[in-house]
Amino acid sequence: MAVQTRPAQLRDLVADFVARRDEWSAHVRFDLTERYFQRLHLDNDVEVWLICWDLGQDTLLHDHGGSVGAFAVASGQLIEDYGNVPGADTGQLGLRTRRHRAGDAVGFGPTYLHNLVNVGTEPAVSIHAYSPPLTAMNFYCWLPSGIHHLREVHCDTPEPDTTALEATAARLRGAAV
Repeated sequence: MAVQTRPAQLRDLVADFVARRDEWSAHVRFDLTERYFQRLHLDNDVEVWLICWDLGQDTLLHDHGGSVGAFAVASGQLIEDYGNVPGADTGQLGLRTRRHRAGDAVGFGPTYLHNLVNVGTEPAVSIHAYSPPLTAMNFYCWLPSGIHHLREVHCDTPEPDTTALEATAARLRGAAV
């Protein structure tokens, strides 16, 4: 696979993977207790993941440790809160929200942060790509005073264990009220 370093290239890559359903559909699994994920491709420059979302499943607010990336919704729909890491000189403050339906694809740069949630009435499937492949993700909490960094987590998947971080984020949100 050619080097994929720009968000638009990765967006095209995930859209292409979505169109080649026969290459990944056998890996689709839904589990109410956790998101199921499967690596579809890995080389030195890029990795591609399948992520399956059962009803109500979500991520913590996170970035991708300096990697650029993209995701495309293959089925169902996902809601995304998105913005940029604190201190990024992008001109955007805070978070915005948007809905992604099957066929939608988004590319993003290294300062992008977001969380995704399946609020639909059916499971969802998405394809994600990162360049370079993930080695760390930073997790954040949105409070009335802004976006706060919780911790960097070293990882080699887009689904590191965030159980302790979820408790920390809930405690911080409770203290801010």
